[in-house]
Amino acid sequence: MNYYKRLPLECMSNCRDLGGYPTKYGKMTNYGVFVRSEAPVELSESDIQFLISYGVTKSLDFRGDSDTTIFPSSLSKVEGIEYFHLPMFGRADAAGFNIDSEDPSKYFSGWGKSYIQWIEIYKGWIKDVFHQLAETDRACQYNCNAGKDRTGIISAFVLSIAGVNLNDIAFDYCISRAMLKPRFPELAKQWGDYLKDKNGKLITNHPFLYTPKDAIEQLFKYINKTYKNTENFLYSCDVSEKDVYMVRSKMIG
Repeated sequence: MNYYKRLPLECMSNCRDLGGYPTKYGKMTNYGVFVRSEAPVELSESDIQFLISYGVTKSLDFRGDSDTTIFPSSLSKVEGIEYFHLPMFGRADAAGFNIDSEDPSKYFSGWGKSYIQWIEIYKGWIKDVFHQLAETDRACQYNCNAGKDRTGIISAFVLSIAGVNLNDIAFDYCISRAMLKPRFPELAKQWGDYLKDKNGKLITNHPFLYTPKDAIEQLFKYINKTYKNTENFLYSCDVSEKDVYMVRSKMIG
């Protein structure tokens, strides 16, 4: 079977395998285990069949209730794929605010600070996600809206406990902006009018569209200072030692 770093799909541009990264254990992370992506909305039948043939048997959706209602996942009712709705923000929108039409970016102080706040507030969500990752039989696909923030945090933690170097973790995080750029106008329809200027054009340099390296570096600096390492942080979320072991084993076993 062929495995890919970026899966060649028609309707998703940021669907990527976590395989292929070198680790401190002298192994490469395995392909065909964890697949990160933007929301799998309005997928073609060929895309769905490709994911099935790729081995995807579980889909974790991190979006809020309103997102999944208006833009339902194409994988939510596919035979052979278990679908789990695991929202980080509950009923709030993708930015973590529940503001009707107000621009949430006015409250935004940078991705690094946001991620640090999220991981402390939503520890129960991290526990639930890691349990589902650990219990996956074959390949697990997971997503938020753009596949860069909530999805990026989980991916960073998975790679970290697998022994991947921070530079490679940052690379995996940063590449999302490049992968998503062709779909920015389409995704802006889901994200809200605050991504558009007064003429209705997409603001391509909007901070919500970026995945800066310093954000992931700031996150891990905080984790290492506060918890010594990623494993200890996950234990603080009540992630079991078994689930940490299982996720690591799936990545490098």
